Amino acid sequence: MKQIGTPPGALKFRLVAIVILVVVFMLAFLNYTNGISASLEKTSIQQTKNIINSTLVVVFASYTVEGELDRLNEVSGGNPFEYLEKYGQVPASYQGVIGVDELEISGSGWYYDSLNGQAIYKSFYDDQNYYFTIILGYRDVNDSGRFEPGIDEYRRLYLRQLPQQ
Repeated sequence: MKQIGTPPGALKFRLVAIVILVVVFMLAFLNYTNGISASLEKTSIQQTKNIINSTLVVVFASYTVEGELDRLNEVSGGNPFEYLEKYGQVPASYQGVIGVDELEISGSGWYYDSLNGQAIYKSFYDDQNYYFTIILGYRDVNDSGRFEPGIDEYRRLYLRQLPQQ
């Protein structure tokens, strides 16, 4: 039985078509995984924020038991990673303390800006920095500008995200 041969160049055409399809699918897959990675990074930021807030509840409880509620003024604007370190919860992406400006931020991860009293997260996927600070919420009964236990009404101690700078 005789067969008709394939047209000239058909093998090359099929090969090029397969290569193009593989490249298109690879690019689509990489684009999809990049979006997932960015989403996971935002989830990681939120999870770290939740861990810090939980740790601040423990800090408040500790100061209450020790009768040192006046030390809450030191916590406000302080380095949240110091408290996480005390309880063994420091995220692996914590890079350390910086003190001059954003030029010191070389890689993605968490930093603490000691000049501004802010925790900073430098994103890997969207080239943004996210800023956070510890806020001591209280009602200043005597308008002293400082939390005074027994006089002022404590509300909460939490990590708040600041607007993009």
